[in-house]
Amino acid sequence: MASRMLHNDLLEEILLRLPAKSLLRCRCVCWSWNSLIISPKFILAHVYQNNEAKKYHVLLRSFGNANKKVRYKLCHDNENLDEIMTIDFPFVSQHNDFFRMLGSVNGLVCLSDDIVEATDTLILWNPVIRRYLTLPKRELDAESTYLGRSVFGFGFDSFSNDYKVIKIVYRKNPDFEALQVEASIAIFRLSSCCWGLSESTSIPVLDTRQAYVNGIIHWLAYNKLIVGFDLKTEAFIDMMLPKTLQNSNISDLTIASWCDLLSVFENGYWSGKLCLWVMKDYGAPDSWAKQFVIETFAIVRSLRRNGCVILENIGEKLVLYNAKTNQFEEFKTHVEGSIRGFHMKSYIESLVLLDKVDAQFVP
Repeated sequence: MASRMLHNDLLEEILLRLPAKSLLRCRCVCWSWNSLIISPKFILAHVYQNNEAKKYHVLLRSFGNANKKVRYKLCHDNENLDEIMTIDFPFVSQHNDFFRMLGSVNGLVCLSDDIVEATDTLILWNPVIRRYLTLPKRELDAESTYLGRSVFGFGFDSFSNDYKVIKIVYRKNPDFEALQVEASIAIFRLSSCCWGLSESTSIPVLDTRQAYVNGIIHWLAYNKLIVGFDLKTEAFIDMMLPKTLQNSNISDLTIASWCDLLSVFENGYWSGKLCLWVMKDYGAPDSWAKQFVIETFAIVRSLRRNGCVILENIGEKLVLYNAKTNQFEEFKTHVEGSIRGFHMKSYIESLVLLDKVDAQFVP
């Protein structure tokens, strides 16, 4: 019995180190292998193994103007972003040329088919194992034409090992600079595959872009604050911007996760100076520090885990800024079609959604 248990333990340790696509093939070996691989415990352990081993990739989106085709590809997280595979994208946007990527956590990508702020469709998609889950509609959605701005967030609650999507819907014509505005809040939990009860609250009006850091989703607020949503406690928190930015126009700022630090970019498309501020000690407003200043007319398009920043310059060309050398470099990856459709996210392979009976398979 002891030798058999040892054998099973060794087998699991070996399987945990395999890529997601290889594990899909291993399911066909026998019933016991399949049962192990699709178990929630194994799926979670595989996520932690890949994160601990830093098996990071890059998920890159492009859009062809001529054929109106959205293309995703998985790339190695190296200098040239060497392609691993092309990924079929099965979804067709009803409002735009492509879905907006709200976020990517542990191999799961949250997509929104939104037009500015409202949305008809939210999808959780694992591109490597070709599984997706279309989130059910809420009664709140049916009333959306009578309501105002919608803001979404996506992240992972490591305390409950659950993936959550938050939907915030404001009443019509909110005062963007008000300290508090009435809003309806709903939370989707992947563990139950359903939305929780809607609640009313008062929060500032938020920008639609998010940064997921330390288990908290962050947005910039139009009243010159950072608002976070703690996925463990499911409560909102307020944080101060760097003092230098507290009088800035929010549309000139971009919130982000840079090298796993909460960060804010001061875009330089009009000023010719692009600044990055990082919170060195999370939660401590006095720890905001200016990381670098780039003398260029450009906006931030994507970030690399190595600290490099992908910029779009005033000539609508992509360039790479190397923060370690303080030099501009050629962006060597070919981008098909329109620069407008270009987007990159750090990505790690996983089996998330494999155990969900409601998840659909992309043929």
